[in-house]
Amino acid sequence: MKYHWMPLFNGDLLANTLHLSAQKFGAYMLLIIHAWENKAKVKVADAQRIARVDNRHWVTVRDTLAPFFDPPDGLRGSATEVVHRRVANELAKAAEMSNKRKGAAVQMHAKKRASAEQVHTLHLHSTLENLSNCKEGGAPVVQVQPANYRDKGVEYRSPPGTKVVTKR
Repeated sequence: MKYHWMPLFNGDLLANTLHLSAQKFGAYMLLIIHAWENKAKVKVADAQRIARVDNRHWVTVRDTLAPFFDPPDGLRGSATEVVHRRVANELAKAAEMSNKRKGAAVQMHAKKRASAEQVHTLHLHSTLENLSNCKEGGAPVVQVQPANYRDKGVEYRSPPGTKVVTKR
C-alpha cells in the first residue's frame, strides 16, 4: 500500500546526517523518499539516477551513504537491492495503524448497519400492527402523544434570537 505522507523526524535525521555535505544530504533524502514509495527498497542499479548525482561525484556519495542501508556495502554493488531500516520500520507502523483503523471502520459500519436493520424491522412490525388493529373498512389506529410531550430529536437548534431595537 502506498502512503501519501512520510513521517520525518527532524532531530533523528539531523543527528544522523550532520557529517554530510549538502549534495550528499540531498542525495540521501531522494533515496529515502524513493524507498518510502517502494517498500523501503532501492535498486542499486538505479540509485545514482534516483540520487541525481553525476558520474564525477557518485563514488564518494555512494560510499558515504552506503552505511545507511542494508546491507551496508550494498550500494557499492554487492547487492541488487538495498533496504533502508528506518523507512522499513515506519512503513510497518503505518501498515499496522492502517489495519487497526480499517478494522474499527468495518466494526462501526457493521454496528450502524445492524442498527438500521433493527429500526427498519421495528417500523415494519409497528405498521403491520396498526393495520391489523383496523376494523374492516376502518382507518388504522393512531397513537396520540400527550399534550406535554416534546420530541427531543427536533430541539437540535437554539431558538431564534430576538432583535433588540434601541431608540436614540
